[in-house]
Amino acid sequence: MLTINETRFLNDLDALAQIGSTGDGGVSRPALSPQDVAGRDWFRQKVITEGFIFRQDGAGNLSAVLESDNPAAKTLLIGSHLDSVVNGGRFDGALGTLAALETLRTIRDSGRELPFHLEAISFTDEEGTLMGLMGSSALAGTLTQYELEHPRGGREALLVGMARVGINDASVLAAKRDPETTLGYMEVHIEQGTRLEESGTHIGVVTAIVGIRSRWLRINGAAAHAGTMPMDKRRDALWGAAAFVEKARALVMEHYTPGVVNVGRLSLEPGAFNIVPGVAELALEFRHGDAALLDEMEADLTAAAETCARDFGLELTITRLDDKAPAPMDAGLMAAIEGSAESLGLRHTRLMSFAGHDAQSTAQIVPSAMFFVPSVNGVSHNPAEYTIPADCVNGANVLLRAVLAVAG
Repeated sequence: MLTINETRFLNDLDALAQIGSTGDGGVSRPALSPQDVAGRDWFRQKVITEGFIFRQDGAGNLSAVLESDNPAAKTLLIGSHLDSVVNGGRFDGALGTLAALETLRTIRDSGRELPFHLEAISFTDEEGTLMGLMGSSALAGTLTQYELEHPRGGREALLVGMARVGINDASVLAAKRDPETTLGYMEVHIEQGTRLEESGTHIGVVTAIVGIRSRWLRINGAAAHAGTMPMDKRRDALWGAAAFVEKARALVMEHYTPGVVNVGRLSLEPGAFNIVPGVAELALEFRHGDAALLDEMEADLTAAAETCARDFGLELTITRLDDKAPAPMDAGLMAAIEGSAESLGLRHTRLMSFAGHDAQSTAQIVPSAMFFVPSVNGVSHNPAEYTIPADCVNGANVLLRAVLAVAG
Protein backbone atom coordinates (compact mmCIF):
# COMPACT_ATOMS: atom_id res chain seq x y z
CA MET A 1 0.00 0.00 0.00
CA LEU A 2 1.45 3.35 -1.05
CA THR A 3 1.76 5.87 1.77
CA ILE A 4 3.46 9.21 2.21
CA ASN A 5 6.90 9.86 3.68
CA GLU A 6 5.77 10.85 7.18
CA THR A 7 9.09 12.37 8.28
CA ARG A 8 9.42 14.53 5.17
CA PHE A 9 5.81 15.74 5.44
CA LEU A 10 5.95 16.59 9.16
CA ASN A 11 9.31 18.32 8.71
CA ASP A 12 7.74 20.53 6.06
CA LEU A 13 4.90 21.44 8.43
CA ASP A 14 7.45 22.40 11.08
CA ALA A 15 9.56 24.41 8.65
CA LEU A 16 6.62 26.39 7.30
CA ALA A 17 5.44 27.14 10.84
CA GLN A 18 8.65 29.10 11.44
CA ILE A 19 7.63 31.65 8.81
CA GLY A 20 5.51 34.26 10.56
CA SER A 21 5.89 32.42 13.87
CA THR A 22 4.28 34.17 16.82
CA GLY A 23 6.65 32.45 19.23
CA ASP A 24 3.89 30.62 21.08
CA GLY A 25 3.12 27.88 18.60
CA GLY A 26 1.04 29.99 16.25
CA VAL A 27 1.69 31.85 13.01
CA SER A 28 0.72 35.23 11.62
CA ARG A 29 0.83 35.26 7.81
CA PRO A 30 -2.03 37.55 6.72
CA ALA A 31 -2.66 37.40 2.99
CA LEU A 32 -0.09 39.21 0.83
CA SER A 33 1.72 40.57 3.90
CA PRO A 34 5.54 40.37 4.03
CA GLN A 35 5.17 37.21 6.15
CA ASP A 36 2.82 35.64 3.61
CA VAL A 37 5.22 36.58 0.81
CA ALA A 38 7.99 34.82 2.72
CA GLY A 39 5.81 31.71 3.03
CA ARG A 40 5.01 31.88 -0.67
CA ASP A 41 8.73 32.16 -1.49
CA TRP A 42 9.43 29.12 0.70
CA PHE A 43 6.78 27.13 -1.17
CA ARG A 44 8.12 28.22 -4.56
CA GLN A 45 11.67 27.19 -3.68
CA LYS A 46 10.42 23.86 -2.32
CA VAL A 47 8.52 23.14 -5.54
CA ILE A 48 11.44 24.07 -7.77
CA THR A 49 13.96 22.16 -5.66
CA GLU A 50 11.75 19.07 -5.85
CA GLY A 51 11.78 19.32 -9.65
CA PHE A 52 8.10 20.04 -10.19
CA ILE A 53 6.72 22.64 -12.55
CA PHE A 54 6.03 25.85 -10.60
CA ARG A 55 3.30 28.28 -11.63
CA GLN A 56 1.80 31.48 -10.29
CA ASP A 57 -1.40 32.60 -11.97
CA GLY A 58 -2.80 36.10 -12.27
CA ALA A 59 -4.55 35.87 -8.90
CA GLY A 60 -1.32 34.92 -7.14
CA ASN A 61 -2.34 31.28 -6.70
CA LEU A 62 0.76 29.10 -6.43
CA SER A 63 0.99 25.64 -7.95
CA ALA A 64 3.24 22.61 -8.18
CA VAL A 65 2.39 20.44 -11.18
CA LEU A 66 3.09 16.77 -11.84
CA GLU A 67 2.33 16.37 -15.53
CA SER A 68 0.72 13.37 -17.15
CA ASP A 69 2.29 11.77 -20.21
CA ASN A 70 -0.84 12.86 -22.05
CA PRO A 71 -0.54 16.59 -22.86
CA ALA A 72 -4.29 16.78 -23.53
CA ALA A 73 -5.21 15.33 -20.12
CA LYS A 74 -7.36 17.24 -17.68
CA THR A 75 -6.01 18.53 -14.35
CA LEU A 76 -6.98 17.33 -10.89
CA LEU A 77 -6.48 20.09 -8.32
CA ILE A 78 -5.59 19.35 -4.69
CA GLY A 79 -4.50 21.86 -2.06
CA SER A 80 -5.59 24.63 0.30
CA HIS A 81 -3.93 27.91 1.34
CA LEU A 82 -0.80 29.27 3.04
CA ASP A 83 -2.16 32.55 4.46
CA SER A 84 -3.39 32.74 8.04
CA VAL A 85 -5.43 35.05 10.20
CA VAL A 86 -3.49 37.42 12.45
CA ASN A 87 -2.10 35.40 15.37
CA GLY A 88 -3.58 32.21 14.01
CA GLY A 89 -2.64 28.55 14.04
CA ARG A 90 -0.01 26.62 12.13
CA PHE A 91 -2.31 23.95 10.65
CA ASP A 92 -5.20 25.90 9.12
CA GLY A 93 -4.58 25.79 5.36
CA ALA A 94 -0.95 24.74 5.67
CA LEU A 95 -1.93 21.13 6.33
CA GLY A 96 -3.89 20.85 3.09
CA THR A 97 -1.30 22.61 0.98
CA LEU A 98 1.61 20.51 2.21
CA ALA A 99 -0.41 17.28 2.10
CA ALA A 100 -1.05 18.07 -1.56
CA LEU A 101 2.66 18.66 -2.22
CA GLU A 102 3.58 15.44 -0.41
CA THR A 103 1.01 13.59 -2.52
CA LEU A 104 2.77 14.77 -5.68
CA ARG A 105 6.15 13.68 -4.31
CA THR A 106 4.93 10.27 -3.21
CA ILE A 107 3.31 9.49 -6.57
CA ARG A 108 6.35 10.70 -8.49
CA ASP A 109 8.72 8.70 -6.30
CA SER A 110 6.61 5.58 -6.83
CA GLY A 111 6.97 5.84 -10.59
CA ARG A 112 3.21 5.66 -11.13
CA GLU A 113 1.74 7.34 -14.18
CA LEU A 114 -1.50 9.27 -13.83
CA PRO A 115 -4.13 9.76 -16.52
CA PHE A 116 -4.42 13.43 -15.50
CA HIS A 117 -2.13 16.30 -14.58
CA LEU A 118 -1.95 16.59 -10.79
CA GLU A 119 -1.69 20.13 -9.42
CA ALA A 120 -1.02 21.05 -5.79
CA ILE A 121 -2.40 24.56 -5.41
CA SER A 122 -2.21 27.21 -2.70
CA PHE A 123 -5.00 29.75 -3.08
CA THR A 124 -4.51 33.45 -2.34
CA ASP A 125 -6.27 35.02 0.66
CA GLU A 126 -8.62 32.27 1.73
CA GLU A 127 -8.91 33.77 5.21
CA GLY A 128 -10.31 37.14 4.19
CA THR A 129 -7.69 39.54 5.47
CA LEU A 130 -8.21 41.46 2.23
CA MET A 131 -11.13 39.81 0.42
CA GLY A 132 -11.78 36.21 1.40
CA LEU A 133 -11.62 33.29 -1.06
CA MET A 134 -9.89 35.70 -3.42
CA GLY A 135 -7.75 33.20 -5.32
CA SER A 136 -10.32 30.42 -5.55
CA SER A 137 -13.14 32.73 -6.63
CA ALA A 138 -10.82 34.22 -9.26
CA LEU A 139 -10.05 30.72 -10.51
CA ALA A 140 -13.78 29.95 -10.62
CA GLY A 141 -14.45 33.19 -12.50
CA THR A 142 -16.91 34.50 -9.91
CA LEU A 143 -14.81 37.41 -8.62
CA THR A 144 -15.93 40.82 -9.90
CA GLN A 145 -14.28 44.17 -10.50
CA TYR A 146 -16.62 45.69 -7.94
CA GLU A 147 -15.38 43.28 -5.27
CA LEU A 148 -11.78 44.16 -6.13
CA GLU A 149 -12.58 47.84 -5.75
CA HIS A 150 -14.44 47.36 -2.45
CA PRO A 151 -12.51 44.69 -0.52
CA ARG A 152 -13.30 44.15 3.15
CA GLY A 153 -9.67 44.90 4.08
CA GLY A 154 -9.59 48.22 2.22
CA ARG A 155 -8.64 49.04 -1.36
CA GLU A 156 -5.23 50.54 -0.54
CA ALA A 157 -4.17 47.50 1.47
CA LEU A 158 -5.23 45.23 -1.41
CA LEU A 159 -3.26 47.26 -3.96
CA VAL A 160 -0.14 47.18 -1.79
CA GLY A 161 -0.49 43.44 -1.25
CA MET A 162 -1.05 42.68 -4.92
CA ALA A 163 2.00 44.73 -5.85
CA ARG A 164 4.13 42.58 -3.53
CA VAL A 165 3.44 39.49 -5.64
CA GLY A 166 3.22 41.16 -9.04
CA ILE A 167 -0.52 40.95 -9.73
CA ASN A 168 -3.23 43.53 -10.45
CA ASP A 169 -6.95 43.79 -11.07
CA ALA A 170 -6.70 42.75 -14.71
CA SER A 171 -4.52 39.71 -14.01
CA VAL A 172 -6.78 38.56 -11.17
CA LEU A 173 -9.89 38.71 -13.34
CA ALA A 174 -8.02 36.85 -16.11
CA ALA A 175 -7.13 33.94 -13.79
CA LYS A 176 -10.36 32.06 -14.53
CA ARG A 177 -9.83 28.37 -15.34
CA ASP A 178 -11.67 26.61 -18.13
CA PRO A 179 -13.83 23.99 -16.37
CA GLU A 180 -13.42 21.72 -19.39
CA THR A 181 -9.71 21.39 -18.59
CA THR A 182 -10.22 20.65 -14.89
CA LEU A 183 -11.21 17.26 -13.51
CA GLY A 184 -12.04 18.42 -9.99
CA TYR A 185 -10.68 19.64 -6.66
CA MET A 186 -10.02 17.93 -3.32
CA GLU A 187 -8.86 19.42 -0.03
CA VAL A 188 -7.95 18.15 3.43
CA HIS A 189 -8.35 20.60 6.32
CA ILE A 190 -8.41 20.61 10.09
CA GLU A 191 -11.95 20.49 11.41
CA GLN A 192 -11.76 23.65 13.56
CA GLY A 193 -14.40 22.07 15.80
CA THR A 194 -14.91 19.18 18.21
CA ARG A 195 -17.21 16.75 16.38
CA LEU A 196 -14.49 14.34 15.23
CA GLU A 197 -12.50 14.46 18.46
CA GLU A 198 -15.56 13.89 20.65
CA SER A 199 -16.75 10.92 18.58
CA GLY A 200 -13.30 9.33 18.21
CA THR A 201 -13.54 9.58 14.41
CA HIS A 202 -10.47 9.98 12.18
CA ILE A 203 -11.95 11.51 9.03
CA GLY A 204 -14.95 13.79 8.48
CA VAL A 205 -16.17 13.81 4.87
CA VAL A 206 -17.87 17.10 4.10
CA THR A 207 -21.30 16.84 2.49
CA ALA A 208 -21.71 20.58 1.91
CA ILE A 209 -20.15 23.88 2.83
CA VAL A 210 -22.89 25.97 4.33
CA GLY A 211 -24.47 28.98 2.76
CA ILE A 212 -24.03 32.22 4.71
CA ARG A 213 -26.37 35.20 4.77
CA SER A 214 -25.63 38.50 6.50
CA ARG A 215 -28.21 41.18 7.32
CA TRP A 216 -28.30 44.49 9.20
CA LEU A 217 -31.37 44.88 11.40
CA ARG A 218 -32.26 48.43 12.46
CA ILE A 219 -34.89 48.75 15.16
CA ASN A 220 -36.27 52.26 15.72
CA GLY A 221 -38.00 53.27 18.93
CA ALA A 222 -37.92 56.58 20.77
CA ALA A 223 -35.15 57.98 22.96
CA ALA A 224 -36.42 59.24 26.30
CA HIS A 225 -35.31 60.23 29.78
CA ALA A 226 -34.45 56.99 31.56
CA GLY A 227 -35.73 58.31 34.89
CA THR A 228 -38.92 60.12 34.02
CA MET A 229 -40.37 58.01 31.18
CA PRO A 230 -42.67 55.36 32.74
CA MET A 231 -41.73 51.79 31.90
CA ASP A 232 -45.09 50.99 30.33
CA LYS A 233 -44.83 53.93 27.94
CA ARG A 234 -41.31 53.32 26.66
CA ARG A 235 -40.47 52.44 23.05
CA ASP A 236 -37.15 50.92 24.02
CA ALA A 237 -35.30 49.66 20.92
CA LEU A 238 -33.10 47.40 23.04
CA TRP A 239 -36.12 45.56 24.43
CA GLY A 240 -37.09 44.59 20.91
CA ALA A 241 -33.52 43.66 20.00
CA ALA A 242 -33.04 41.53 23.12
CA ALA A 243 -36.34 39.73 22.55
CA PHE A 244 -35.32 38.98 18.97
CA VAL A 245 -31.91 37.57 19.94
CA GLU A 246 -33.51 35.13 22.37
CA LYS A 247 -36.27 34.18 19.92
CA ALA A 248 -33.75 33.63 17.11
CA ARG A 249 -31.66 31.35 19.31
CA ALA A 250 -34.63 29.20 20.29
CA LEU A 251 -36.01 29.12 16.75
CA VAL A 252 -32.83 27.88 15.10
CA MET A 253 -31.97 25.37 17.81
CA GLU A 254 -35.48 23.88 17.72
CA HIS A 255 -36.15 23.82 13.98
CA TYR A 256 -32.91 24.23 12.02
CA THR A 257 -30.17 22.26 13.77
CA PRO A 258 -27.39 21.88 12.64
CA GLY A 259 -27.92 25.36 11.20
CA VAL A 260 -26.61 28.29 13.23
CA VAL A 261 -27.47 31.92 13.87
CA ASN A 262 -25.36 34.70 15.32
CA VAL A 263 -25.72 38.34 16.30
CA GLY A 264 -22.12 39.48 16.25
CA ARG A 265 -22.64 43.18 16.86
CA LEU A 266 -25.21 45.27 18.69
CA SER A 267 -25.03 49.07 18.78
CA LEU A 268 -27.38 51.45 20.56
CA GLU A 269 -28.19 55.13 20.08
CA PRO A 270 -27.88 57.54 21.77
CA GLY A 271 -25.89 55.20 24.01
CA ALA A 272 -25.95 56.80 27.45
CA PHE A 273 -26.74 55.61 30.98
CA ASN A 274 -29.69 57.91 31.37
CA ILE A 275 -31.35 57.68 27.93
CA VAL A 276 -33.75 54.98 26.78
CA PRO A 277 -32.27 53.52 23.57
CA GLY A 278 -34.02 54.97 20.54
CA VAL A 279 -32.18 52.86 17.95
CA ALA A 280 -30.69 49.37 18.01
CA GLU A 281 -28.63 47.97 15.14
CA LEU A 282 -27.83 44.25 14.97
CA ALA A 283 -25.39 42.41 12.71
CA LEU A 284 -27.21 39.17 11.95
CA GLU A 285 -25.66 36.12 10.27
CA PHE A 286 -27.13 32.67 9.74
CA ARG A 287 -25.79 29.52 8.07
CA HIS A 288 -27.09 26.22 6.71
CA GLY A 289 -25.93 23.67 4.15
CA ASP A 290 -29.37 23.18 2.59
CA ALA A 291 -30.51 26.02 0.31
CA ALA A 292 -34.23 25.39 0.87
CA LEU A 293 -33.83 25.31 4.65
CA LEU A 294 -31.71 28.47 4.48
CA ASP A 295 -34.62 30.19 2.74
CA GLU A 296 -37.02 28.93 5.41
CA MET A 297 -34.66 30.03 8.16
CA GLU A 298 -34.52 33.54 6.73
CA ALA A 299 -38.30 33.75 6.47
CA ASP A 300 -38.74 32.63 10.08
CA LEU A 301 -36.04 34.94 11.41
CA THR A 302 -37.58 37.86 9.54
CA ALA A 303 -41.01 37.05 10.95
CA ALA A 304 -39.54 36.79 14.45
CA ALA A 305 -37.88 40.21 14.12
CA GLU A 306 -41.13 41.74 12.88
CA THR A 307 -43.07 40.23 15.77
CA CYS A 308 -40.60 41.51 18.37
CA ALA A 309 -40.66 45.01 16.89
CA ARG A 310 -44.47 45.05 16.84
CA ASP A 311 -44.75 43.76 20.40
CA PHE A 312 -42.75 46.73 21.70
CA GLY A 313 -44.22 49.37 19.38
CA LEU A 314 -41.03 49.64 17.30
CA GLU A 315 -40.16 49.95 13.61
CA LEU A 316 -37.93 47.45 11.81
CA THR A 317 -35.73 47.84 8.73
CA ILE A 318 -33.69 44.91 7.32
CA THR A 319 -30.80 45.54 4.93
CA ARG A 320 -29.46 42.67 2.84
CA LEU A 321 -25.66 42.29 2.79
CA ASP A 322 -23.69 39.22 1.66
CA ASP A 323 -25.29 36.01 0.39
CA LYS A 324 -23.10 32.96 -0.12
CA ALA A 325 -24.91 29.93 -1.50
CA PRO A 326 -24.42 26.47 0.00
CA ALA A 327 -21.88 24.38 -1.87
CA PRO A 328 -22.77 20.67 -2.04
CA MET A 329 -19.76 18.40 -2.44
CA ASP A 330 -19.42 15.86 -5.27
CA ALA A 331 -20.75 12.38 -4.46
CA GLY A 332 -18.10 10.59 -6.51
CA LEU A 333 -15.18 12.34 -4.87
CA MET A 334 -16.77 11.87 -1.45
CA ALA A 335 -16.96 8.13 -2.12
CA ALA A 336 -13.29 8.10 -3.17
CA ILE A 337 -12.33 9.75 0.12
CA GLU A 338 -14.45 7.33 2.16
CA GLY A 339 -13.02 4.33 0.35
CA SER A 340 -9.51 5.65 0.97
CA ALA A 341 -10.20 6.05 4.69
CA GLU A 342 -11.53 2.50 4.86
CA SER A 343 -8.48 1.13 3.04
CA LEU A 344 -6.35 2.68 5.79
CA GLY A 345 -8.56 1.35 8.60
CA LEU A 346 -9.73 4.84 9.57
CA ARG A 347 -13.15 5.60 11.01
CA HIS A 348 -15.05 8.18 8.99
CA THR A 349 -18.33 10.06 9.06
CA ARG A 350 -20.17 12.64 7.00
CA LEU A 351 -20.75 16.19 8.23
CA MET A 352 -21.30 19.75 7.06
CA SER A 353 -18.66 22.44 7.08
CA PHE A 354 -19.90 25.55 8.86
CA ALA A 355 -16.78 27.54 7.95
CA GLY A 356 -16.02 28.84 4.47
CA HIS A 357 -13.33 27.13 2.39
CA ASP A 358 -11.90 27.35 -1.12
CA ALA A 359 -13.86 24.24 -2.10
CA GLN A 360 -17.05 26.31 -2.06
CA SER A 361 -15.58 28.41 -4.89
CA THR A 362 -14.33 25.49 -6.95
CA ALA A 363 -17.61 23.63 -6.48
CA GLN A 364 -19.29 26.25 -8.65
CA ILE A 365 -17.39 25.06 -11.73
CA VAL A 366 -15.98 21.54 -11.14
CA PRO A 367 -16.66 18.51 -8.92
CA SER A 368 -15.18 19.30 -5.51
CA ALA A 369 -14.77 17.59 -2.17
CA MET A 370 -13.08 18.17 1.16
CA PHE A 371 -12.56 16.28 4.36
CA PHE A 372 -11.48 17.05 7.90
CA VAL A 373 -9.07 15.64 10.43
CA PRO A 374 -9.59 16.30 14.17
CA SER A 375 -8.63 19.52 15.94
CA VAL A 376 -7.56 19.19 19.57
CA ASN A 377 -10.27 20.83 21.72
CA GLY A 378 -11.70 22.33 18.53
CA VAL A 379 -9.38 25.34 18.80
CA SER A 380 -8.58 27.27 15.61
CA HIS A 381 -7.64 30.80 14.51
CA ASN A 382 -5.55 30.83 17.67
CA PRO A 383 -1.91 29.96 18.44
CA ALA A 384 -3.21 27.05 20.53
CA GLU A 385 -4.60 25.38 17.39
CA TYR A 386 -3.24 21.83 17.24
CA THR A 387 -3.71 18.60 15.33
CA ILE A 388 -1.64 15.64 16.45
CA PRO A 389 0.97 14.34 13.96
CA ALA A 390 -0.84 11.02 13.47
CA ASP A 391 -3.98 12.83 12.33
CA CYS A 392 -1.96 15.06 9.99
CA VAL A 393 -0.42 11.95 8.46
CA ASN A 394 -3.83 10.27 8.22
CA GLY A 395 -5.16 13.25 6.29
CA ALA A 396 -2.26 13.23 3.84
CA ASN A 397 -2.55 9.48 3.27
CA VAL A 398 -6.30 9.68 2.65
CA LEU A 399 -5.69 12.46 0.13
CA LEU A 400 -3.01 10.39 -1.59
CA ARG A 401 -5.20 7.32 -1.85
CA ALA A 402 -8.22 9.36 -2.98
CA VAL A 403 -6.12 10.74 -5.83
CA LEU A 404 -5.13 7.20 -6.78
CA ALA A 405 -8.78 6.12 -6.57
CA VAL A 406 -9.77 8.87 -8.99
CA ALA A 407 -6.95 7.68 -11.27
CA GLY A 408 -8.55 4.24 -11.24
